[in-house]
Amino acid sequence: MSMMSRLIRAFEARSNFELDGQTRGGMWGEDYAEYIIDDGQNGCYIRNPIIPHPDPRKRGYFLETDFLVYTRGTLYCVEIKNYRGRVYYPARYRTIYVNRGWFIFKKQVPTAVFDGYDYTKMIQEKPGASPREMPNPIIKTQRYIDDLKRYLYRIEPRLADLPIYPTLGFAEKTDIRAIYNFDAGIMHISQLPAFFEKYSNPTYARSSPPWIQQALHRLPTWDRILTVENEWINGVIIDPALSFKDANGHKYHIPYAQIHSMSLQPGGRFSAYDDMTITYLNGSSQSFRCAGGEIHLSRFGEQQTHKLRSIHRVIIGIANKYG
Repeated sequence: MSMMSRLIRAFEARSNFELDGQTRGGMWGEDYAEYIIDDGQNGCYIRNPIIPHPDPRKRGYFLETDFLVYTRGTLYCVEIKNYRGRVYYPARYRTIYVNRGWFIFKKQVPTAVFDGYDYTKMIQEKPGASPREMPNPIIKTQRYIDDLKRYLYRIEPRLADLPIYPTLGFAEKTDIRAIYNFDAGIMHISQLPAFFEKYSNPTYARSSPPWIQQALHRLPTWDRILTVENEWINGVIIDPALSFKDANGHKYHIPYAQIHSMSLQPGGRFSAYDDMTITYLNGSSQSFRCAGGEIHLSRFGEQQTHKLRSIHRVIIGIANKYG
């Protein structure tokens, strides 16, 4: 390999993409939640399960939640929020007319009076920022469950018999005293295992049956790329195959439909190749000396090109199910 080619590879070793602060905070919240959920006693779970949008006019779009957890005959659809500050429901008001004045000067004056809370919305209030109104995430999760049930039934009809609870977990730093309702599934992340335990079915074994694990793992998830900056970026790989060339210039095109994951161990800064390991869906693996290649990722409408040199790891979540 020429010195110029080595210089180009050195330049490609840096990722051109990074997450914004809000997205990064959301990922940290999910990482913490996964640590809490993955304690060895909660059956099994899927992170970021996605399903095709049911509206045929939105072909290519997906609906997503953060986790789908199975514990003892029960499924939990978990949405995670890593918010700062205080979260509460907005007050709702109605207008009444009150007589004001005296004698012939009396008139009816419209007056706003408190009329409970609007549970379809939430407001986040944090220091140094204006209050932010948003749709209630628990309602969005319930709508996702309605579509998920239909999708799960097509994968495995027996899943239709399992109840699915909408669950909303907030970071411990979030003040949720105004909205906290454990039995309604609104709590801090650390309380998730207690919620799973309370609403699981004690007649079921603690270990999840193999058929449930197999069915849940047929759900698509995002394709995930771990960059050399140790940031996970998710989206949908739009290539049909992983294309690259080895140190001898031989070109490979391995269909993503066969791949579970790929990892790269970088050589030196000016090395001629990186050590690549591909793990296939059948459990086998294969090693290569990768000298170049790239992955094209669609992320919420944005098209990204990731040089293999700038990647540590790729986990295939959807490209091996619809590829």
